[in-house]
Amino acid sequence: MRVLLTLIAFGMIAVPALLALSSARHGRARRIANALIIFLTPAIALGLIHGVPELDGRALQNPVAWTTLRLVLSGLALILPWCLYVWLAGRR
Repeated sequence: MRVLLTLIAFGMIAVPALLALSSARHGRARRIANALIIFLTPAIALGLIHGVPELDGRALQNPVAWTTLRLVLSGLALILPWCLYVWLAGRR
């Protein structure tokens, strides 16, 4: 089950990056840059979760607030690639 959830999460990140890479509107350099931006932004959000001790689950004060922020950032990491794809594809 864990493997299936990991594949679904990776697909939610990889599909918009591949769609941006295969777009015929822009030149090759711009398509590669857009795909890298889309693919790497979730890594930044998840890196923020693991880099900040309070977000990593080691909060000494206000653990509920830090857990809520951690959940929001995790959800953002899965939704952000699609938002970026729509934003970058719609821009001229």
